[in-house]
Amino acid sequence: MNLFDALVIKSGMDFRNFLSEYRRAAALLYEKTGDLSFRNVALTEKSYARWRSGQVTRPHHPAPAILRELFGRPLDELFAPYTDEQAQALRTATAPVFDESELAMTARDARAHASDAAAQLLPDLTLDQLEDDLVGLVQDTSTKPPHLVFVSATEVLGVSKVLLDRTQVLSQRRRLYLVAGQASALLSACAFDLGAIPHAFELARAAALYGQVAEYGPLQAYAHSYLAVLYYWTGKPAQAVGKIEEARSFPDVGATGKARLAAIAARAYAHRGRAEDAQLAIGESLVDRGPAEDDLHGIGGEFDFDLERVAMSNSSTLLLLQDGPGAETSARRSLELIAARSTSSSPLVVAPQARADLASALLMRNDLDGAAEALSPVLGLPREWRGAGLTARVNTIQAALASPAFRDARLAQDLAERIEAFTLVATPQVLGPGAVRLALGGSNG
Repeated sequence: MNLFDALVIKSGMDFRNFLSEYRRAAALLYEKTGDLSFRNVALTEKSYARWRSGQVTRPHHPAPAILRELFGRPLDELFAPYTDEQAQALRTATAPVFDESELAMTARDARAHASDAAAQLLPDLTLDQLEDDLVGLVQDTSTKPPHLVFVSATEVLGVSKVLLDRTQVLSQRRRLYLVAGQASALLSACAFDLGAIPHAFELARAAALYGQVAEYGPLQAYAHSYLAVLYYWTGKPAQAVGKIEEARSFPDVGATGKARLAAIAARAYAHRGRAEDAQLAIGESLVDRGPAEDDLHGIGGEFDFDLERVAMSNSSTLLLLQDGPGAETSARRSLELIAARSTSSSPLVVAPQARADLASALLMRNDLDGAAEALSPVLGLPREWRGAGLTARVNTIQAALASPAFRDARLAQDLAERIEAFTLVATPQVLGPGAVRLALGGSNG
């Protein structure tokens, strides 16, 4: 036993308590000297145990100065063998009488700790740039394929986590939690498109937790509703309904976000077989939304839910309800809105899914020629744009082509072969099928 061990025993401190006192002493030394080695000092429980056991007689800098500050004794005395005289002195030592010097020390400790916290401050420009990077990335989702978005979003998430360790300012930490949550939500959507469903679940839950920590309703609503999408994708419609109803309870969601929640709710109800609820939710998604929108859904890109996206999502819901005419009308409406734009905001995301839905609706009334015409542009898409939602839609068409109505039609056979070639090199197929299943669905409701 050495004196250091005896003093620790007498104080009744466990490792956690000792570490707190050790860091406080280091903060005082930093305030006195300005020596950066005293900032953010670390000590492992293993090193602490070795100090107490006598395996170490001279710890490395800055430990000697910190221990002297903490115990008021030189290092050679602290780590020398514990003598009988020292033991007697410790046994007979009386508790110190409180006086003004104790109050002064407490005040100095508080000031040192506050100074250390204030030193952990990031330049606002650093946070501004990170937020701008995130916004630019979200807005690029209409022109950048999922695998490239995934790489960039991973970098943004990594930077936000590093910066969180460098600031204790609450307002800055909230901004960083929001960036981390938005990046996680974007990563979840990418993982879905890439067919990595378990990872999409994890990332959506991470986004929801970041939103909870930041106390930001729109992010929580987005993340929970995305979990609803993933649940009905994996054949769990009851859980999908429960999750979307939870998502709709979060506050401060703007009109765009509410339209998105309603469209996803309609799909969840349709998967559950609740036709009347699905129709009511479709009606909610089409309500004139006005100019109001929250900061999340107002970013655009993946977080947007414009009218053509609403129409595309509703066409999928109507197909689930076996409403062919309604699905056809809604899909055509989506394509008309896209064509009316001078530069479409999401030509490689929404339009192909709307075309696939239109083809399915046309097959319901045995219009094989119309279905082939609607699907032709889709089958020519580059592989990186053949995400899970689109691939599922196209596979549904292939299954419909095997029905008795088209079994002997040469055009149906040719179209089925083209679909097989399309899905053979689609992104989810290349990654592996995992355990995913979906009757009809899309990457964002």
